[in-house]
Amino acid sequence: MNEVDLTLQEIKDLIAKAAETTATYTFSPQTRSIFSPENLDEEIKFLVPVDTPLRNRIPRVKGSGQVAEWKKMTSALHAGMHPSSNVGTGTATAISFADADAPDETSQTYSAAYEAYKLLGRKLEVGGLALAASRGRDGQPDMQKAREKVKMYEVMLGEEELLIAGDSTLRTNEFSGFNKQITTNSGSCTFVTASGVGDWCRTLHSYGADPTLLVASARQLQALGDDMERTGTIYHLAVTQSEVAGVIGGRHLAKIVNPVSGTLIDVRPSRFVGYGGLLLTEKSPAGEVWFDVSELIPVSRVDVPSSNFSYVSFILEAIALRLIGEPFQLAFTTGA
Repeated sequence: MNEVDLTLQEIKDLIAKAAETTATYTFSPQTRSIFSPENLDEEIKFLVPVDTPLRNRIPRVKGSGQVAEWKKMTSALHAGMHPSSNVGTGTATAISFADADAPDETSQTYSAAYEAYKLLGRKLEVGGLALAASRGRDGQPDMQKAREKVKMYEVMLGEEELLIAGDSTLRTNEFSGFNKQITTNSGSCTFVTASGVGDWCRTLHSYGADPTLLVASARQLQALGDDMERTGTIYHLAVTQSEVAGVIGGRHLAKIVNPVSGTLIDVRPSRFVGYGGLLLTEKSPAGEVWFDVSELIPVSRVDVPSSNFSYVSFILEAIALRLIGEPFQLAFTTGA
């Protein structure tokens, strides 16, 4: 081997050692292993559980650093300087200005906000013998692959719960969800009614919001459906026996009319809101997103070393909720 070949080989060895040094991680047992996360985004796209309505809808943006940072709107966009105009707290800055002067700046409308990225995940371990025995059976995925989807689903459910009820103050490993970050507008009732939703819409309207999503518990949505049926706002078609051999009973409340603006609000059940719920405005009239999920690590599988005859991996992600248009959201509690 000539000098050039020796030099190239030395460079190659140095690069390999550098890569191992910067990409390895010490795990118990004390072994050095290169972690190579596999992004599961493509598989996640085929998993859209009905019990994760917020995760299914909230936009996701690429994160960076140790915390998610954003400018949070702390008041409405209007000036709100005229008491008789019946609007909520605004910028309190005059919109008018004198000739040869300059319009006022409203930077005080925003405040700097941040939320530390938090890890969510589940451990998956499959015995080596069980894994080998499950491969190639009747065209089905092996045990590890099948359980991987279940763990992905668990992570999605865990994220949904934190998006609603996460509290970084009480539980330091969590990021704060809507219930914690929404502070301006709130409501309470025993059971949700159409009139109550209208009152909340009117509250948000004073801030310039037009809510698009109502998330509530199954019991509250049942109560809302019952209330609307009693008041005659849910209509039924009369079907005679001669027209069909049978009829289908029941109803599903998919949308409710905003009595203030006339727009339709999507209605979605959630198992994670307790007995309360959320009335959310997803975007501004200009299309600006009012909340999103900042994603430092997308849902990924990370293979880790094991001291046993088993295959171990973590299904994990690192995210934080960014509530940008805070005054345009409402959280409510109920007594049932």
